[in-house]
Amino acid sequence: MRIPTIAVLTGPQPVDGDGLLRTDLAAIGATVVDADGPASAARAVASASAAGRVALVDRRLVAHRHALRLAIDDPRWQAAHSIGVLTVSGPARDQLATQLRTLPDLTAHRVEGVSPAARLTAPRPLVPDALAVQLAESMAIHEVALPPGLVATLVDAPLAARKEAYERVANTDGEAIRLRRAVKSDEDLFTRLFVSSYSRYLARWGAHRAVTPTVIRMLSVLMAAAAASTAATGTRPGYVTAAVAMYVSFMLDCTVGQLARYSLNFSSVGSWLDATLDRAKEYAVYAGLAFGAVHAGDDVWRLAALAMALQTVRHHLGFSYREGNHRRGEQPAGQESAKTIGYWFGYVAREVVVQPAGGRWVLLALLTALTTPRATFVTLLLWGLVAAAYTTTGQVRRSLASAEPRSSQAIDTLYAMSDILARPTAEISRLGSRLGWLVPAVYHAFEYGIAIAFAAEVHGATPLAFLYLTAVMYHHYDIVYRVRAAAPVPRWLTVAGAGGFEGRVVIIVLASFLPATPAHHVLTYTFAALAGYLWTLFLAESLFAQRSR
Repeated sequence: MRIPTIAVLTGPQPVDGDGLLRTDLAAIGATVVDADGPASAARAVASASAAGRVALVDRRLVAHRHALRLAIDDPRWQAAHSIGVLTVSGPARDQLATQLRTLPDLTAHRVEGVSPAARLTAPRPLVPDALAVQLAESMAIHEVALPPGLVATLVDAPLAARKEAYERVANTDGEAIRLRRAVKSDEDLFTRLFVSSYSRYLARWGAHRAVTPTVIRMLSVLMAAAAASTAATGTRPGYVTAAVAMYVSFMLDCTVGQLARYSLNFSSVGSWLDATLDRAKEYAVYAGLAFGAVHAGDDVWRLAALAMALQTVRHHLGFSYREGNHRRGEQPAGQESAKTIGYWFGYVAREVVVQPAGGRWVLLALLTALTTPRATFVTLLLWGLVAAAYTTTGQVRRSLASAEPRSSQAIDTLYAMSDILARPTAEISRLGSRLGWLVPAVYHAFEYGIAIAFAAEVHGATPLAFLYLTAVMYHHYDIVYRVRAAAPVPRWLTVAGAGGFEGRVVIIVLASFLPATPAHHVLTYTFAALAGYLWTLFLAESLFAQRSR
């Protein structure tokens, strides 16, 4: 559902009027009103609905329609500024109205009888750019970066200058720029060549028919479920069908993001769903392959659990490296290698080694279609170990070369990601060291490894350990997404989550040593109970937290 927007035209009147600007604003769904000065602008701001946005737009603005859309329609910012446009919503709207009421009204200088000298000394007309500078002193304002090629400029006089700006707008294909920007600039090679080359057109088709990202997202989930179900048959036709379904699911997943960027249909809930469902779909396919292998007479649950654990630890190494070092002035991973090796060879080689999302999905799909589940998991494990060694070595080297201390905020972030109860001085010192960002991933790897190792010694326990690990991994990913969204990680959740990392490890170790019969082992019931309890706790709490934001 589109948020209603009021576009308030203000500032000096251009030499040829503002008819085209009004038309473009109305075309993107904004209600256009005029404001002669601060008082009328304040009334327009106050008249907006509680859920609406207000955009102060300079009448002299000449811009592509998509430049206006980027300046006005992006819901991620309470206050945003682009050339000639100041957009506010929520609390920022009230703050803008208060600011406007403190400015002098200019209407008195337009009445008959005012001397020319008085007109020369009158305050300047209300200009959105100047107001944004004033407002930035008391609140955060996002500066909108327009894509190269999109025109957005203020032109008052002479008329020839405005005509030249109109020609620049007419000679640039704004829709092509909009479609190109719907695709992420950092997409991996496989996705760029074999998915985004056509999925962006599907995204545009959906945007013009009011299809929401949620609809495409659910279709992607259904295709992943179909892939897991057909893989669970343990037959070659089932594996081939699963591979096709995996590709379609990934294509739809890419379309979700492209549709959101094309239509500027963003939400915190949507971002959270994308992040969590991506992992859920991948690990559901792992489970389907393991079921299929057992059906065919080959138990690969341990390999499936190890592949899932390795991939999760790899992700968390990257997460903790970025969150723990982004305030230390370190160079982001990947930039240094792009400068020191040949561009194309280095780019392709790194794509092959590192296994980004697109490459990992195509590898999983090809292995599923052409080999067995055992060969699939063994290949994923070996390739994942090489990728982990490659990326982690570079990150460790950069960390050791940095002498800047880690901020207290970064230490708090790493502590939250560690999912531990105790916080002694030694732990703070460990997290604050140059390699402190490794700590969360090391804790996770230890917990996952303990669960897999002990489950392997008990008949029938590994599938339940797999289910237990999915609950814990969901929680660990959820912590990362909260950190990225600057949302709190409740302390009680760590305590309630079976005592965090330390508590869960102790429970598993104790259960593994309790007396048991060949057919019944306490560890099996422990994994089942923990999986049910932790999934209920973590999922319910994260859903409630998302609704409360």
